[in-house]
Amino acid sequence: MSASGVLSDGRVNDLYRKYGAVIYSRCRRLLKDDALAEDATQEVFVRVMRHIQSAPDDQAALAWIYRISTNYCLNQIRDRNRQAEPVDELPDPGGAHPEGALLDRDLAMQLVQRAPENLRAPAVLYYIDGMEQEQIAKTLGISRRTVINRLNDFMSRSKKFLSRDGMGGAA
Repeated sequence: MSASGVLSDGRVNDLYRKYGAVIYSRCRRLLKDDALAEDATQEVFVRVMRHIQSAPDDQAALAWIYRISTNYCLNQIRDRNRQAEPVDELPDPGGAHPEGALLDRDLAMQLVQRAPENLRAPAVLYYIDGMEQEQIAKTLGISRRTVINRLNDFMSRSKKFLSRDGMGGAA
């Protein structure tokens, strides 16, 4: 193995030691299953190893790995739901307005799964994880304005979906 390969492996090991537990927790929170979270954590660090040359410095490394794990888990959820039996109706949010319905994590995840790919990560980080817009911008490597625009787009699409399906009141 070349010297750069040894250094790369050492860096991946260091990143895993520092952030492995945080990434596992992130995967567990999204996937809601210990075994799936373990597999996801392993896959995230395999991806880190494949792209270690483009990994940011220590300060930004956690945000970079966190973004990889979020995207990986959201893809796993999407793929799992494609295989699942479709439901006739989404759960009734109790007559709340769409903004109130988004507080329900399960409904929020269902709405996230229907959203375009570029809106998913900001929506999960904001509505499910409760992160601030500035934190989301740093985590995803985008501007705060882009976060705001994507959250507004997500909210608009969610309102239309809820309204269309009779969940959000009159259209």
